[in-house]
Amino acid sequence: MDLFNMDKAELEARVAEAFASAPPTRAPRAQALHLAATLPGRSGARDREGGPWTVNLEADGTVRAEAADGTLVLGWAAVPQAVDEVLAPFEASTFHRPIAQVPDNGSLFNARTKQAFPFPDDNDLGAAFDRDPQALAAVTAAVTDLRHRWNGAAVPELVEQAAARLRTQEPQIPALTLDESEQRWCNSVSCGWVRTEAIVNTGDPLWGRIHRSGYSRSSSWIPRAAAELLDQPPADLPAFLRHHLLDNEGPVDLITINGPEGPVYNLNSGGTHRTHLFRILGLPRLFATQSALTTPLQITHSIDFADRWQGLINHGLLTGAVDRGTYLATLSIRHSPAPWMLADPGTAAAYNAAYERAYPGALGRLGVPSNALSDHVAWEAWLLTPPLPSNASARGLKGLLGRLRRTGSGSARS
Repeated sequence: MDLFNMDKAELEARVAEAFASAPPTRAPRAQALHLAATLPGRSGARDREGGPWTVNLEADGTVRAEAADGTLVLGWAAVPQAVDEVLAPFEASTFHRPIAQVPDNGSLFNARTKQAFPFPDDNDLGAAFDRDPQALAAVTAAVTDLRHRWNGAAVPELVEQAAARLRTQEPQIPALTLDESEQRWCNSVSCGWVRTEAIVNTGDPLWGRIHRSGYSRSSSWIPRAAAELLDQPPADLPAFLRHHLLDNEGPVDLITINGPEGPVYNLNSGGTHRTHLFRILGLPRLFATQSALTTPLQITHSIDFADRWQGLINHGLLTGAVDRGTYLATLSIRHSPAPWMLADPGTAAAYNAAYERAYPGALGRLGVPSNALSDHVAWEAWLLTPPLPSNASARGLKGLLGRLRRTGSGSARS
C-alpha cells in the first residue's frame, strides 16, 4: 500500500476504515465481561482432552500451574477464563484442552490491571533441568557418537560442512508475528528440554553465520565451542552441559508456537550461539525457557487477507468469522490449529515446510495436500479453491436432487 500515490479521498477513506476497524475502547469492567464471554468458546473448540493441571491463581491475575508430569507454567490472565489460554500453548497440541480447576468466586479481574510477567526462578529452572534425565542422556550420547566419528583436527571443517547442509536442507524461516495491536489479556512462560530440530528461527538467519563484533562472539565461536564440547570426557559431559545450558549465562530463551502435533520455536532473546551449535551438531534436545505466542482474538489486515482467511475456514483449518471492509478485513478467531497459516502466504508456506520437517505428515493429516504445502503460490491457490464436497455430502446432494425431481417443481421451489 503506497500512501503517497493515493488521492486525498482514498487516503481519507482508508484512514477512516482503519479507525473504524480498531477494537472498541471498553471500560475495564466491560473489557472483563467481553473476555469472560468470549474465551470459553475457545476452550470448547479444542476437542481433545489434555492433561490435568494444578493451578494457583492470584488476585492480580498471576498464574502458577503445574502439569501431572511436572511441567511448570507461569503467566498472567486478565480474567479467570483466560487461564486456559495461559496453559494451552504447553499442551501436546493445539487440539488439546487443558483440564484445570480454576478458582472462580464470581469476581472478575480489572482488565486494565497492569500485566505481570512472572518468570521461572533459579529453583524452577534447576528442577526443570533435572526433571527429564533422559533428555540430558540423549544429548551426552549424541556428543559421544560425534566424538567417535569426527577427527579432532577436522572439527572446524566438519562444522562448516554440517552448517552448509543445514542451510540447504532446513533453512531458517521468518519470525512469526500476528497482531500486536490487540490489548494483551494473557501471557505464559515455561521451561524445560525442547526438540532442537523444532527450532526454526534465530536472530541470525543463516545457520553457522553469527554477526557479532569481537572474535569471541562471531561465527568462529561455533567450531571452537564444538571442539571444546567434543573434547570433554564422557563422565564430565553432564556437568559441562548443565554449566553452559543453565548456570553460566542462563538458558536459551525461545518463543513456542504450538501446532496440530506439537510446537515449533523461534529464538526470543539470548542463546543464538548455543542454538546454532546444537542445530549444526544435530544434538537432539536443548534446555530453554519458552514464552508462548498467544493467538489473538482478532486480527485486522489488508482486504486481500479476507479470501485467504475464508479459505482457511472453508478447508477446516480455522474456526472464526471474516468481516470485510473496503480496504481492510478483520478476522475473529475461535480456534486456529496452525496459527502461522493466518500470516501472509510466504510466511505461511515457510512454516508449513518447516513444520513438515519437524512433524512429517502432520499437515497432511490436517487435510493439506502435499503439493500445496511449501510453495506460497500453490498454497494461496489451494486456499482460494473451494473444497470438493465429501462423498457423503455428494451422495446427500444427489439424493436430494432426485427427490426434488420426483416430487415436482413446487417442492423444488420450496
